[in-house]
Amino acid sequence: MIYKNVELYNVYELVEIGKEKNIISRIPDVLRKHLKQNEYLQTRALMPDGCEIRFNLKSDIGKIMLQAKDKGAGGIYEIYQGNFFHSFQWISDEITTITLKREDLLSNSKKLKILTEKNGLPFDPILTRIILPRSIILKIVDIEGNFDIPEKEQVPSIKYLSYGSSITQGQSAIRPTGSYVMRTAQLLGVDLINLGFGGGAHLEKEMADYIAEKVKWNFATLEMGINMLYNFEVEEFKKRVEYFIPTINEKNPDKYIFCIDIFTFGSDFFDDCNGKEKKFREIVKKTVESLNNEKVIYIPGTEILKNVDGLGVDLVHPSPSGMEEIAWNLSSIIKPKIKQENNI
Repeated sequence: MIYKNVELYNVYELVEIGKEKNIISRIPDVLRKHLKQNEYLQTRALMPDGCEIRFNLKSDIGKIMLQAKDKGAGGIYEIYQGNFFHSFQWISDEITTITLKREDLLSNSKKLKILTEKNGLPFDPILTRIILPRSIILKIVDIEGNFDIPEKEQVPSIKYLSYGSSITQGQSAIRPTGSYVMRTAQLLGVDLINLGFGGGAHLEKEMADYIAEKVKWNFATLEMGINMLYNFEVEEFKKRVEYFIPTINEKNPDKYIFCIDIFTFGSDFFDDCNGKEKKFREIVKKTVESLNNEKVIYIPGTEILKNVDGLGVDLVHPSPSGMEEIAWNLSSIIKPKIKQENNI
């Protein structure tokens, strides 16, 4: 969306929560409220994981004022010029003013432009990208300065949609660009649409319909299972998977959909779930196979996260190295499939 002549990327709208205005939401608020039984989704959809503020700064100085909604909350934001890292800082529950000086942002732009063109990098180094913190609810207080929104040629043309749990949202990533989906997007040179919802990937019919018909994307990954393993019966998971995947495929028959089941986690070693995870994985696999569509591809989560030290202490969420392992393995599977038709 466009707000005060900057692009709020991966942001569907700014919403009002209680007395707080201009809260970032990654999905339509009407959809979020409709799925009110999904308590995790109610807050996770308001977290700006994968969201960016993008612009071309035209004035000498620009200011972006942001604030974490909840007391004590905070997180790291990163600034990039195109594909190149510039700096990082902390946003807190106090109003944080990000002061941007055009002279500083563009100080090395000629060399960065040469490297971008020589290496076929997807983002224009003239374009400023503020990559917002993960896992906090964030409001935009104000924006001051003269900005132009990104030109079509300044950003990747290929959109990658990711749906899933907190692992997809980016929990346990040290920085906003450290999630496996963000790193996968970087490795592939595409633009990420992050629809990961920690605890809230419940495969609702309404979410399937939204992804299938309302979001513009070129290929997708659907991470399924871990958020339903402990609170849903096998038959309910089966029912939802058998609607979720076919519905998205039916409305997007020519697009690649990579279906990922439960990543390697503690129960694979200690059988904490009494084999229930195996049934969940088999449901995802058989649903994909039943479609008999070469563009709907099953990826076992255990095949892209193999190293046990890629897990955190809860034995569910990947460590930073685990995030990187998933990204490299996942991108190596995706790239040959989409390379020819998308020219990447």
